[in-house]
Amino acid sequence: MKKRSTCLRCKRPSSVCYCHTLQLVDNHWPVHILQHPRETKHPIGTAAIAALSLSHCQLQVGESFTLQSMAMDASQAVLVYPGEGADTLDALDRGVPQTLVFMDASWRKSHRMLMESSELHALPRVGLQLDQASHYRIRKSKFEASLSTVEAIVHCLTFLEQDEKKYLPLLHTMDFMIDKQISFMGAEVFERNYLSKL
Repeated sequence: MKKRSTCLRCKRPSSVCYCHTLQLVDNHWPVHILQHPRETKHPIGTAAIAALSLSHCQLQVGESFTLQSMAMDASQAVLVYPGEGADTLDALDRGVPQTLVFMDASWRKSHRMLMESSELHALPRVGLQLDQASHYRIRKSKFEASLSTVEAIVHCLTFLEQDEKKYLPLLHTMDFMIDKQISFMGAEVFERNYLSKL
């Protein structure tokens, strides 16, 4: 059987490549994404959209991390992750950009990554105060207020830079990817597996 071609840039099958929708956006707050190895195999992961769209974004794959491996200064970084002791985004000084660290993993795996990385665990932490539903219509989460990685990144950067439109291109790319996936699975399958669960 002939192997289907894959885009070398977005790593998606050529039939669902989204590269033509990507726009480079110059983010003032650097982004560092820590991705669990299992997420690299997810067919509709969104971390790559951020990595390909933002001018200041690093994507690092692994299960445990140190500040040295992340090439990061603890005094200039903040972990975006909910939990006890997490401040809100309001606590950050918008005039002094820091590196925003995100984890791209399931909740269970991200918690384990955090527990196995003491230096990561020691970073100042902020959580998101969400007032919107996720656009990620084909992924289930037991948490009602749950965003995909790229949505969380857009939410933070939009708030910190106070620009409602600047990061919308990243969401448009995500919407294109999801719409393509739904068109391939068919409306009946989508409705049965996702809409019926709402």
